[in-house]
Amino acid sequence: MRVQQFLSQKRVNNAEDIGMQMQLFAYLVAKHYSISLSEVYQMSEEIFKQSLVWALAIEGEQEKAMEKARISDSSGSNELITFDYSFLNLEEDF
Repeated sequence: MRVQQFLSQKRVNNAEDIGMQMQLFAYLVAKHYSISLSEVYQMSEEIFKQSLVWALAIEGEQEKAMEKARISDSSGSNELITFDYSFLNLEEDF
């Protein structure tokens, strides 16, 4: 099935994939806000983009929380230490 093939890809390869990506984004917005795809397709571009940004941000936060819970369950500890490696992305010369 084309959808399964698209989901297993790591990147968008052609124009058909761009269409599939837009359908995926529409699905994510519809699912997040519990609305129909028809309602998503009727949104203005600006409202759609903002809705997508919020849906993806919330989904990311939920994934982080689930990962913390999974690690906590497997370690038997309620304490989770996270490391911030953002300093590695700095482009300063030393």
